[in-house]
Amino acid sequence: MFRFSILLCTVFTLYLLPKANACEFSDVSFSADFVSGSLDSCHLNDSGEYVLTFLPEDKPINPSPWFYFSVTAKQPQSVAIVLRFDGFSPRYLPKFSRDKKHWSYLPFDTKGDGMTITLEATSTPLYIAAQKPILNDDYTSWMEKAAKQFAIQPVTLGQSIEGRDIAGFTLSKESNKEWVIFVGRQHPPEVTGAVAMFAFLEEFLTTTQNASAFLSRFNVLVVPNINPDGVYHGHWRHNLGHKDLNRDWNVFAQPETRAVKAYLDKITDAGGKIVMGMDFHSTHNNVFYTIPQTESIAPTTMVVSWLDNLQQKTKGVFKVLDKPGTSPGKGVFKQFMADVYNVHGVTYEVGDNEPDVKTRYVARHAAKTLIDVLLDTKAEDFVLNTCPAESC
Repeated sequence: MFRFSILLCTVFTLYLLPKANACEFSDVSFSADFVSGSLDSCHLNDSGEYVLTFLPEDKPINPSPWFYFSVTAKQPQSVAIVLRFDGFSPRYLPKFSRDKKHWSYLPFDTKGDGMTITLEATSTPLYIAAQKPILNDDYTSWMEKAAKQFAIQPVTLGQSIEGRDIAGFTLSKESNKEWVIFVGRQHPPEVTGAVAMFAFLEEFLTTTQNASAFLSRFNVLVVPNINPDGVYHGHWRHNLGHKDLNRDWNVFAQPETRAVKAYLDKITDAGGKIVMGMDFHSTHNNVFYTIPQTESIAPTTMVVSWLDNLQQKTKGVFKVLDKPGTSPGKGVFKQFMADVYNVHGVTYEVGDNEPDVKTRYVARHAAKTLIDVLLDTKAEDFVLNTCPAESC
């Protein structure tokens, strides 16, 4: 049924406040006036559907269309909504929540390059999001809790463009020289990667706390949320410098990657050795992007052994997919690890729509098997042999 409506759509942005977009009709209101909210415009079409549009922060962009908004109605009613993403196809399955804490999947369909949903709206806001949001405060809370349980040392590596801390932590002893590096949330919408990283770190911290051999030899640097500005503003991909941070690990034009590089320089200047780096992401399917064994990395087969062990631990439930490849000159983190430190870099990718229970299960086993493989690797094996065979 056609509804007469008056559309009042306000758009405004304040420094250090979330992007606040709202659309008010005669009987239904939409809002994204909260942290990580995303909504750019809306209108009521002739079919009685509310068409909501979500725009990327920049173009060109590798699209990961993020949406996060609320809907309220003056009187309880069914509301038909079309989600559109500036010509890009949807990537995430919509979820809903009444309290921003408990989220459930929302039935949907696709329509052209958009997505359609129907929901029951009331005077109490109903929140709709591409993924269950994991916000900057969640990282702060997680690290505060971890600091009470484990012997981690919080560290602030630098600040983002908008002045947010690039926060992380170390597990370190001055006598240890070998360092393992973990980085997360380069791309804000990649929430399943964040779920995996939390579970991975919880298992990693628990296991190493109970296995003195690891912390007697290795130090660890963890930067779980390298793009806090993008997370805060509900970006699809970039930081506030209009840059994909996982394309900046060669020129370091952005303060977030520069902060991590400066800390790694501090490690190596003090005689430390980076022995492995891994960053957590989400994509369409589960996959580990690795460095080919033919590249100048040491030890050559370590990651293959790790993923073989992971497959043995998770067979029947999870299929390990290893995709070796190089990205010369593109500024990708794993390539940075290989090019600068001659060690393995791994991109740990989780499927966009993987269930959290499975993601956590795999991540826990990934942590335990990686610890075993690192301990089985001799210190001298992390050093690239550049000596020609005929003269060694």
